[in-house]
Amino acid sequence: MKTLAIVNPAAGWGQAARLWPGLLAALGAGGRHLSSWYTEGPRQAELLAAKARREGIERLIAVGGDGTLLEVVNGLWWESEGDLPSVGIVPIGTGCDYVRNFSLGASLHEKLATALAEPSVAVDVGVCRLSGSDGGPLTRIFLNVLGFGFDAAVIDRYQRRRMKFRGRIPYLIASLQEMAQARSLSVKGMVDGEPVDAPVLIFAAGLGTSFGAGMRITPDGIPGAGRFQAVWGERLTRFELLRLLPEIYAGRHIGHPKVRSRYARRIELTAEPAAGVEAEGELIGTTPIQLAIHPHGLRIACAGFKT
Repeated sequence: MKTLAIVNPAAGWGQAARLWPGLLAALGAGGRHLSSWYTEGPRQAELLAAKARREGIERLIAVGGDGTLLEVVNGLWWESEGDLPSVGIVPIGTGCDYVRNFSLGASLHEKLATALAEPSVAVDVGVCRLSGSDGGPLTRIFLNVLGFGFDAAVIDRYQRRRMKFRGRIPYLIASLQEMAQARSLSVKGMVDGEPVDAPVLIFAAGLGTSFGAGMRITPDGIPGAGRFQAVWGERLTRFELLRLLPEIYAGRHIGHPKVRSRYARRIELTAEPAAGVEAEGELIGTTPIQLAIHPHGLRIACAGFKT
């Protein structure tokens, strides 16, 4: 395969820049022949991915976190010239939740070997229409989890604080800080034709299982199942959400009397006041949202799904 890596050197607080040369060196001659394009700022991975598709790349490896992967797949998806490459993932970031759905190997060396190998699986692509930062209409795709309300506010707080920790700790700290001022939104709309009209503190639609470095918000999400798992807290108080956090990390919150869960292929929701929307841990715009699914729209290099 004609293969290329797009590397976000800032991912994982600079770990990608430090680790990638050594990973390539460990490949020997194969590493010397693998081209790497480095990003220099936000959204550049999208431009590089689009260029890679135009140039006939067959396997594009995203080196970074979930945000890097989000940019890469959007760049590939919206480029119309050339065949759509399959995507390999070398997860070096602060959360790396999407790869929790797959069997990629234990070490980064094994994950790179998987990203370079031929086997791949078809995964679903979520399409979200929403309001962009300029107030105009925006359409973005995502592969894992999209949310609005409390979780988007936590992401905003986390990014503004830029806490230099990895994994669950910074997300948990930001969650606890945000809890003090969290407010429910008046949410209305449809989830696969079923009406929603209630105060909602947190909403998530998942093709995969987790966000926030392992918080299993949509525990029954399967990237190739052809549907979202929509989960939201209805009339949920801040104190109740606080008590639920350990259960959400374990994926045991489904069944709580104030937690709703439905499988869906189309979702249309408004929120009052308008709320920030995040996908793969990145703020992408504001409500209202319209979600649809492209079943098996992309191929991910892996040995299979985790069960």
